[in-house]
Amino acid sequence: MHRSAIVTLLLLISAILAGCGGGSSKTNTTLSQIVVSPTSFSLNSGDVAQLTATPENSANGTVLANLTFTSSNANVVTISNTGLICAGIWDSLTTPINCNGFNGPNPITGTSTITVSSQGINSSPVTVTVHPKVTKITVDPVPGCTSDTQTKQFTAHVFSGTMDITSQAGTLNWGALDSTVASVDTNGLVTARNPGATGIFASTSGVTSASVPYRTCMPVIIRLHVNGDPPGNPTTSANMTIGQTLTVQADMQDEIGFVLNNAPVLIASNNPATATTAGGILTAVSAGGAGITASCTPPICGNGLNQPVYSNLFSVTVPNAGSPNTTVYVSTSFAPLGGTPSTMVPIDTSNNTAGTAITLPGVPNSLVIGTAGTRGYLGTNAGFVTFDTATNTVSLAVPGLIGKVLAVSPSGTKAIFSNAANDPSTGTPIEPNPANQRIWVFDQAANTLQSFIAAGAVAAAFDNDGFKAFIAASNGNVYVFSPALAFQTLTPGGSPKDVAALASGPFTFIANSSSVNIFATCNNAQLPDLAPTSAPQFIQPILNTDKIVIANATGLDVETVTTTPPGSGFCPPTASFSNNFIDFGLGAFTAHQLIVGSFGVRAAVLPAGINKVLIGELQGGPPVLISLPAGSTEPLVGGMVPDGNTLWVAVAGTNTVDRIELVGNTVVAQVATTFKKTDNTAAPPNLLAVRSK
Repeated sequence: MHRSAIVTLLLLISAILAGCGGGSSKTNTTLSQIVVSPTSFSLNSGDVAQLTATPENSANGTVLANLTFTSSNANVVTISNTGLICAGIWDSLTTPINCNGFNGPNPITGTSTITVSSQGINSSPVTVTVHPKVTKITVDPVPGCTSDTQTKQFTAHVFSGTMDITSQAGTLNWGALDSTVASVDTNGLVTARNPGATGIFASTSGVTSASVPYRTCMPVIIRLHVNGDPPGNPTTSANMTIGQTLTVQADMQDEIGFVLNNAPVLIASNNPATATTAGGILTAVSAGGAGITASCTPPICGNGLNQPVYSNLFSVTVPNAGSPNTTVYVSTSFAPLGGTPSTMVPIDTSNNTAGTAITLPGVPNSLVIGTAGTRGYLGTNAGFVTFDTATNTVSLAVPGLIGKVLAVSPSGTKAIFSNAANDPSTGTPIEPNPANQRIWVFDQAANTLQSFIAAGAVAAAFDNDGFKAFIAASNGNVYVFSPALAFQTLTPGGSPKDVAALASGPFTFIANSSSVNIFATCNNAQLPDLAPTSAPQFIQPILNTDKIVIANATGLDVETVTTTPPGSGFCPPTASFSNNFIDFGLGAFTAHQLIVGSFGVRAAVLPAGINKVLIGELQGGPPVLISLPAGSTEPLVGGMVPDGNTLWVAVAGTNTVDRIELVGNTVVAQVATTFKKTDNTAAPPNLLAVRSK
């Protein structure tokens, strides 16, 4: 329905209600202002444009009014009785058809002011600029970057053919390709917003310039500390009690030395089960250790550059006098007796008893719970399975795809699967043909699945912020996944076998054949290799400090990592290392698993074919070799309680899940399992995960 018809109808209804005694209020029909849009035009000679004029009352409601349109320079601009503008001369103001933009052979040029009036009320003036036909616009580049909130002036040039008509073109329309990085006013003054890269462009008369590069300066240093710290004395660690909160703040220094407090960065925890962050509030949740980092990563920071920058590590330790209650989940990768389903059994650590078995939709090959403790994932021969730890329920999320879980993001929302990894019941790849080997990334929150043709993937690790995941492949490749970037393949060679992301974020470490590869997270650049004491087998981070623990052929290398911002630019930083070797005194052995406590007090190695658990004291003291009870042949898989004082290990021979108290280094409980193979013999419990309550 036309606007004037709507207004007439509303006035009629109002009059009827007033006549029927519907109240004493009356419709305000008094004209107070005339609102025009747009407020300026830049037109090629001969172009036509519509001016919208709305008569309103004092309450900004539309009223009926007869409007008159007037041009201050009718030799340049004429306007019809309905607000249709001609950049030139209309043949008729009542029934316009032809707009003549030429005065003889020459295009009409100049400016005019349009005014809309009624009942003695005038609109704001509307400036109309008429110029020769615009064929090209260019914008001068501005070198360097601009610090957040600072400004730079951009200049545009408008052409008609080869003639520069900038002075005749009037006001241009300016814009930025990414308004989170920069904003532009009507004069081309650009204000820097969040760090990142974008393009600046100008347009008029239906012609838009090519965009020119623009950067809001990236941070070189991000300082994460407790809010309210005195200048120069930041607090970067905290011992917290459960339920305690702190307010943390991230400040950044950019490429040209500008310092911005409360920077637009993401603050995240690598162990949400112990400490969470939201809106700068840090909350201690349960005993354990957590690393808190601030990162400049898209979409909050660094758009267009996609090269993350990380802060110092804020270290959180939440001690507890006794091990917190947890649930241990255990299963087996061996197919069960015919006609019986595979199951997963929860063990309540408060009383060391097995609970009701959880029926699985298929035979599992892997079980991983994210550090948040809220969600786990299983690879099964029926497809990918999600696991809600709050309700102990499983769901077949992706039927038909068979792969092993390699990694789960700290938030628990993403999981990486591969069919090139070994099935623990056979020791051989799930899919032996490299041509058919795939990597899948499942996003539970978005319910999406990405598939990549990539052979050999056997291990993976996400960054704290989920911006990247590095995936080790036995064929000598390292793959890099990011929701914001194209899937990439790096080629360090050798036989990569395990992955660890440094707690503070800037580096990822790959345990390879005889050395440790190091990649800068920001641009995937490979740094010089790190040489452990002997061939690395597994590698894991300490979550609340910048240390990497490497299980080698005879013991543990504990590498303290010191990161230094780059001398220029913002990517990549550099790293230096200090090694502490822990020798278990057994000679060479093969490890099933390396388990590192979240705040770096202890690390456990589960050796193959040896009925012992090897404990490295990471803060000093000799290693400890804990013998397993009689009947045990070897520890298969395990998990450490968040406070680092209790280890749960699934054991072959006895087919039990053993509780080991690490303060006294003794096995204090054995929980029997009753898994069976297809031949009715006992199936070892070779899948286990620990979550905190």
